[in-house]
Amino acid sequence: MTDNPALARAHPAPAGLSHSPQGLCAGIARLLGYEPGDLEADASLIEQGLDSVSIMRLPALLASEGVTLSFAELIQQPTLAAWWALIEARRGLAAPRLQAVASAPASGDFALTPLQQAYWFGREPGLPLGGIGCHLYQELDGHGLEPQRLEQALQRLCQRHPMLRACFISDSCQRILPQSPWPGLTVHDLRQASCVGAAEALEQIRESLSHRRLDVSRGQVFDVQLSLLPEGRSRLHLNIDLLVADVLSIGILLRDLALIHAGQEQRLPALEWNFADYLRAEQALRAPQVAAARDYWLERLEDLPDGPQLPLAQEPQQLGTPRFRRLAMRLNHEQLQALERRARQQGLTLASVLACAYAQVLGRWSASQHFLLNVPLFDRQELHPCVPHLLADFSNLVLLEVDLRQPASFSQQALALQAQLHRDIAHSAWPGVEVLRERARLSQGGGQGAPVVFACNLGPAFVDATCREQLGEPGWALSQTPQVWLDHQSYPLADGLLLNWDAVQGLFPEGLLEQMFDAYRALLLWLCANDWQQPAPLPLPAAQQQRRQKVNATAHATPAQCLHQGFFQQARQHPEALALIDDQGRLGYAELARQALQLAGALVQWGVQPGDAVAITLPKGREQVIAVLGILAAGAVYVPVGIEQPPARRDMIYQRAGARVVITDQAHREGGIWLAELRVVTLAQALVAPALEQPRQVAADALAYVIFTSGTTGEPKGVELSHQAAMNTVAAINRRYQVSAEDRVLGLSALDFDLSVYDLFGPLSVGGALVLPADNLRKEPREWLRLIREQQVSLWNSVPALLEMLTLQVRDGGGLGALRLAMVSGDWVGLDLPRRLEQAAGRHVPFVALGGATEAAIWSNYQEVAAVPAHWRSIPYGRPLDNQCFRVVDSQGRDCPDWVPGELWIGGAGVAAGYRGLPTLSAQRFVEHDGGRWYRTGDQGRYWADGSLEFLGRLDHQVKVRGFRIELAEIDLALERHPAIDRALSLVLPGSEPQLAAVLLAREPLPESQALRQWLGQWLPEHMLPDTWLSLSALPLSANGKVDRAALLWLLQEQRRGIQPHSAEAPQGAWEEAVAALWQELLHVPQVGRHQGFFALGGNSLLAARLIERIARQFQLELSLKDFFNAATVALQGQLLASRQAQRPVNQNAMVEGVL
Repeated sequence: MTDNPALARAHPAPAGLSHSPQGLCAGIARLLGYEPGDLEADASLIEQGLDSVSIMRLPALLASEGVTLSFAELIQQPTLAAWWALIEARRGLAAPRLQAVASAPASGDFALTPLQQAYWFGREPGLPLGGIGCHLYQELDGHGLEPQRLEQALQRLCQRHPMLRACFISDSCQRILPQSPWPGLTVHDLRQASCVGAAEALEQIRESLSHRRLDVSRGQVFDVQLSLLPEGRSRLHLNIDLLVADVLSIGILLRDLALIHAGQEQRLPALEWNFADYLRAEQALRAPQVAAARDYWLERLEDLPDGPQLPLAQEPQQLGTPRFRRLAMRLNHEQLQALERRARQQGLTLASVLACAYAQVLGRWSASQHFLLNVPLFDRQELHPCVPHLLADFSNLVLLEVDLRQPASFSQQALALQAQLHRDIAHSAWPGVEVLRERARLSQGGGQGAPVVFACNLGPAFVDATCREQLGEPGWALSQTPQVWLDHQSYPLADGLLLNWDAVQGLFPEGLLEQMFDAYRALLLWLCANDWQQPAPLPLPAAQQQRRQKVNATAHATPAQCLHQGFFQQARQHPEALALIDDQGRLGYAELARQALQLAGALVQWGVQPGDAVAITLPKGREQVIAVLGILAAGAVYVPVGIEQPPARRDMIYQRAGARVVITDQAHREGGIWLAELRVVTLAQALVAPALEQPRQVAADALAYVIFTSGTTGEPKGVELSHQAAMNTVAAINRRYQVSAEDRVLGLSALDFDLSVYDLFGPLSVGGALVLPADNLRKEPREWLRLIREQQVSLWNSVPALLEMLTLQVRDGGGLGALRLAMVSGDWVGLDLPRRLEQAAGRHVPFVALGGATEAAIWSNYQEVAAVPAHWRSIPYGRPLDNQCFRVVDSQGRDCPDWVPGELWIGGAGVAAGYRGLPTLSAQRFVEHDGGRWYRTGDQGRYWADGSLEFLGRLDHQVKVRGFRIELAEIDLALERHPAIDRALSLVLPGSEPQLAAVLLAREPLPESQALRQWLGQWLPEHMLPDTWLSLSALPLSANGKVDRAALLWLLQEQRRGIQPHSAEAPQGAWEEAVAALWQELLHVPQVGRHQGFFALGGNSLLAARLIERIARQFQLELSLKDFFNAATVALQGQLLASRQAQRPVNQNAMVEGVL
């Protein structure tokens, strides 16, 4: 990184800086290209145009005069008066002058710099984005170049600059050869070619040369070729490995070659030093600073972020040998002057402004606005008069921490970035490569390093007039650096500034780099003309903004009505229509309405007012439906509280809801201990009261229900939903899927799970029917299948795991009856579930994945799935439902560009009123923006380029382990690429040293853990590889059918503590042995004891359903889930199967080999 506003010329090193104030002023004026009288003693030199790299030159120059001052001291107060005071204070102190360094032989061995070592290491082909040299290809277009003369000039150039004769023996040794191994000039004679033929040949030459990997071990560090073109034109092709030259050295090479070619070699200064001499002198200069610099970086090491988390089309490990492409723009002279002028007014260097603009764009497209930039410092210390004329790589790296998480003006952001950069430069004696090495060591090789580079050369113009005259104008160019994703570069021009981005082809989604670069261009042009005391404008790309508006244009006229309004209307119009089927029989609309209105009458008698909360604690069945409809008819708010809830949690919900009345059944009323302030009644008591003639009138925006969900604090929080919010979702689904009086829904979800809201009001609001399993059979897939077939169930609505259990139950080829639509939501959806459904049904059944949040009225989005495209990693969220909309928002509240993860916000008609009795939390999660009200889900998602939403998991599933921030979903997705793994779920085991753990659902035996780690290392860095593995056949599910993470954590902790099941007694008898064999196969355990429990070994209800299916297929014996739960050990199941076998008629006994 260099930075100099005088772009047209270089300024030689000033002398006599410490002799007098006048000498200091004259020397600094010389650096700036000013007259001494132009500088003010007390004004900031940065505001007058001095840059950080010019200040970096001063410590060595002052040291040569016997004055020791550091960059940190100089940058702290950059004025002439302050500097002279520092010089005066140090003048009397003993400060050794720089010792003269004897020149090393022109040839010989010496060590590589840390950066050269990194470049050398990156040439290894096994590294991600490795296997290439750090390389520059540059074309120069000119006229009249004569090959023999050019070749002779190049030979003279090789003799002048030893590094053009360097060969690299190993990662620790480089050698200067006496003679250059360069074979000579390759000439491509295209003078007789047609215009089209010449252009095609030039393109082929460019393609073959621009990605060369020079053989530096044999001294092939550069190459020059020449194309002779029609009409006397020529093109010079320069290849150089950046092991031997930084960007300033490329300029030196071209200027020296031009002078030699012009016959003016005598103008070149003699080179009394070489690079080896410089390195020895630099080491002596920096030695006193290394310890403090190392401490500075080690103290920050644990908190340093990764590079920008940019969207990737594929992982770097998958790309093979990388190829680069370039995006370029120019600022003209007027634009550059305007940018410099505004920078000085803010006390900023031009390099800091460009770095901040680059960082702002990166942050806009990064999943995190806190990241590292890799900043090369062109850190050429002027330890000898010939150092400015040496050709070598003098670069050092600084790891610049960028933090854009809080909104701020561009000026504030740039000043903060510049201050951080200056602190880092002050501690650059410990090189950035060493910082990265130490970071990798502490993390056991983890971390992505710093693959996004900001290189900024603002020194002299890249080529001067002599070079343009002798060799040609700089044309097409490309650089490549191993293990780098994206590299920003700037090059001064005679009439402005060239800005390039070189990036790895195929690493990023199509079009993403162009969008970022367009934003960078627009931001720089804005900075040339606008006030910087405001945030940088980085709007969404116009096409994306238009697509978002179109996707979220979901307005649909929906009458404002209450949830129960449609049901009572149907009851009046079609009183005899069937409303409900359960184990007690059938219930028509009129009878269901009569009982609901009776309950409403009782509630009114008991003093329940509109808006009061009434709790429901009842088992599954028609009583729940009557309770819900009756409470709503009374104008009250229903609060479902499951009968399985622990008493303490149940009471907490009653209190937080402000419930006055609880409706339960006789058994629970008599067997429970109830809060004194509650009126606990049974439905039987209520149904003797006079019925209301009609439901109480309440506004559509009144509350309908409060459902309590788990809170991040561990205490439940109640979500308040209005009638119109919930009804909007119900109506949208009914309208989209043409739900009518002909439809029947199987109601499986618990009343305190919001899928039940649709189960009730989806069919009942349009004259359809609700089918309910008996409470004691509600978890039995066999019962679900029976009801679907016998009761003509047409709509399925559940979490994905329950649908999978249903598909496993279909073993007789009988299909799924009249089922015409399957809706799944509430959890991760397996990519193969649509296929399984189709196989079970024996025909196509439309499959819809729905998503959203309890806080946004059941569902807010849908994705209809027919075939699963190969590029899907999961079923996407899809598009918003009617009258709902989505945002994907970054930490500053801005809409994230396509592919960039952010927090999902849900807006529109379904947004909840808030959390019951929690105003602070409600204010945090329900926010106003742009005239609308939004719910901040705490979930992470992103938009695809086609406008679809992808769900990426909870924001709080991003964890920090070994100092690295890890998104657990990324580990899951990588593991699910393994052919033996159906599903993976990663967690963090807490402790003084947190560990990553992975729970695996395997379809076949897994390789041993070490082999699996080695396989996973293809996709993930070391720090993301799990320490602990647990193989299950299915994931434990909560009461609502969601993955039970707490149960997984317990299983992992048990495994980590080495606790084994209490009994490992071997199975006895043929039936026990047969059961044990099935367990071993399904649970992937090596052995099973006869008293070991199925669930203790990692089983769950879904796995139990699979085992029941296997038993039925293998032994022709039918078990229910209830049977299974009551006989959950090998011994008990063996006994049960033997009993069932004995009960079968002898002539039907299907003897299984080995079972007598």
